[in-house]
Order: sequence, then C-alpha cells, then structure tokens
Amino acid sequence: MHPVLREILMEPVGWLAIGGSILMVGIVFGVALFIARKVREEEKRDR
Repeated sequence: MHPVLREILMEPVGWLAIGGSILMVGIVFGVALFIARKVREEEKRDR
C-alpha cells in the first residue's frame, strides 16, 4: 500500500483528518442551505 494511504487509513490521525474534513464540508452545506432558506422566506415575505 502507498505510504500516504497507509498513514491516512491505518493511523488515528488519518481518521481524524477524514472526520474533520467531512465535518467541515457538512457545515458548509448546512450554512448554504440555511442561507438559501432564509433568502426564500425573505422574498416570499416581501411580496
């Protein structure tokens, strides 16, 4: 196995990096969806 893959998949630090990356992407999508919903509510209320 490639040394970088071994480091990511076999060491706890690698799993923390994977988990942290997934968490950050989830937060970005969550904030984007929240903002989009608020914008739709504002547009609906202004009509």
